[in-house]
Amino acid sequence: MTTHAPQAMQSVTLPTSLDEAVAALGAMPAAVPVAGGTDLMAAVNKGLLRPSGLVGLGRISELRGWHYQDGHALLGAGLTHARMGRPDFAALIPALAASARAA
Repeated sequence: MTTHAPQAMQSVTLPTSLDEAVAALGAMPAAVPVAGGTDLMAAVNKGLLRPSGLVGLGRISELRGWHYQDGHALLGAGLTHARMGRPDFAALIPALAASARAA
């Protein structure tokens, strides 16, 4: 019987800007971008996925922000429920803030 050890991850990159993240993903096309990692780590632990590298998105402030202008909201992919529950956000988008608090 032949046993294969899981492939070790080759690299973890932690960019602090969108430009750095795009450059990292361009340099490592097989790397997986990760923010929270819950689904990713479940797949890794089950042996369903063996990424050659990770590009962490948690330090990119542009992804955690939000803007409201002319009746339109632009929400970053890394915007947390806690941040959406804050008074400044809730004053502009109360329904979304309420659903974030309920999550």
